[in-house]
Amino acid sequence: MRKRILKVLEAASVAVVMTCMIRQAVVFVELEQQEMKNTKSATNKPLDVIMHDEEQGNNSTIKLLETDIIYGRDWWEKPTVIEEYKLIFFTIPKVGCTEWKRIFRKMMGMNPWIPEMGRKGDVLIQNPRTNNLTTLSDYSLADAEMMMKDPEWTKAIFVREPKERLLSAFLNKFVQDKEYFRKKCCNHHLSEDELKHCNDKVGMTDIRYFLERTQNCQDYHWGLQSETLDEKWWPYINFVGYMHSLSEDARKLLKSLTSVNDGITAWERVGKTGWGKDGNGGFMQISHSAHATDANKKLLEYYNEESEAFVQEKWAKEWELPYYHFDKIQLF
Repeated sequence: MRKRILKVLEAASVAVVMTCMIRQAVVFVELEQQEMKNTKSATNKPLDVIMHDEEQGNNSTIKLLETDIIYGRDWWEKPTVIEEYKLIFFTIPKVGCTEWKRIFRKMMGMNPWIPEMGRKGDVLIQNPRTNNLTTLSDYSLADAEMMMKDPEWTKAIFVREPKERLLSAFLNKFVQDKEYFRKKCCNHHLSEDELKHCNDKVGMTDIRYFLERTQNCQDYHWGLQSETLDEKWWPYINFVGYMHSLSEDARKLLKSLTSVNDGITAWERVGKTGWGKDGNGGFMQISHSAHATDANKKLLEYYNEESEAFVQEKWAKEWELPYYHFDKIQLF
């Protein structure tokens, strides 16, 4: 009888333990579900975006090297750093780079123009050796890498529809500034006949020759915009502006930049006024109401079916990079 009672008590104890374990498991599952629900509600992002964010959070494998384009390339478009506004800006030739450098000088307390130098002032403003702007390579590798990875820093870039940008480079560096193209591309690398042909062509409105010649004569004015940064650093760009919406995007960027000293935005301090022909306009606040129509007319004036196809083939990467997007202009 005693043994039977002990067995009953033992079975009851096991049942109690099992019940407690089941209840604990149910509570744990409920807590897990609630935590997942709260996380989804807080992020409001799709799974692939969350995974991308987590990958960026574990970014110790991405290292800044002295040989990286954004740090080691010796060219005029070195990324500008303005610590007061936690900004790293990547300028691209033929995408308003001179004007951006003017406002950066103003943001750093300098005169945006160098009036005593006349037209040469534009060159001095462009050149990092003479414009007195701080660039990413002015910092140690460790500090520059930290700024690039810090989400509190704005890493901004403005891009331009490729066919428009190439036309701008063609008109500026081939048709107007003839000596630039001759010095850059009509040189000793060509045969005597090719050299004569090149010199004869410069200044003419033959965009097909310009496009073909640039394939063996690289220059930042007509190079790929995607190569402004190393591929590994593109995911860290958190502001992309476009030339076709320049007024809106420039204002949006400057309004998002806040001084760490007094909380005033860059737009209020240096962007809202002081620009334009009369000096009373906002930075880059020009009318773009007829831009698309005017741009298409100008493109049609110089491109033909063959030259358009050539650009779409040779500059194809411009439409393929996932970090910015252009609606392809199909002229023909």
